[in-house]
Amino acid sequence: MGGLISAMVIVAFAVYLAMHDIRQNVVSWMMWTVLDCIILTNCLTAGNRRPWLPAGFVLSAFLVTIILLMKGVWRWDTIETISAIGIAVSLVCWWKLGAKPAIVASTIATVIAGIPAMHDAWVLPEPSSWWLWSGIAFGCVLSIYGAKKWSIEDRLFPCSTFVFGVIMTILVLR
Repeated sequence: MGGLISAMVIVAFAVYLAMHDIRQNVVSWMMWTVLDCIILTNCLTAGNRRPWLPAGFVLSAFLVTIILLMKGVWRWDTIETISAIGIAVSLVCWWKLGAKPAIVASTIATVIAGIPAMHDAWVLPEPSSWWLWSGIAFGCVLSIYGAKKWSIEDRLFPCSTFVFGVIMTILVLR
């Protein structure tokens, strides 16, 4: 349910984004799409048989990224460069260390990829996106609750994404 709710919220946001002019960081969304694919692959490789949250994020983040690219919203600064380096490190960890360490590295990189979005939310809060971030946080709570066991492959990604969603909700509403 958590993955489905999160995906539905993000798809609804993508539709809303297509119809309205809302500031979002396309680089963060692009990195999230790539990292969600990596996390989904790593979760499956590590034995998670309920990876619905990353699966929902893969498709919905890709949709948001496409819409943002179609709208011509593009910016690459120092913060985006630092995030890209974090992603590169997670990819090396995935390639060299195996699935479980890669889940940790990819989850950390996902949070790092969110730094440009957090920076934008701090500098120019977008109150109309509060429901996106709180919906993601709610979906993560359901994923945490519904996880099969207390393990890195089952709970690290939803826990960290929950914290990120709460922080983003606070930032955009302040």
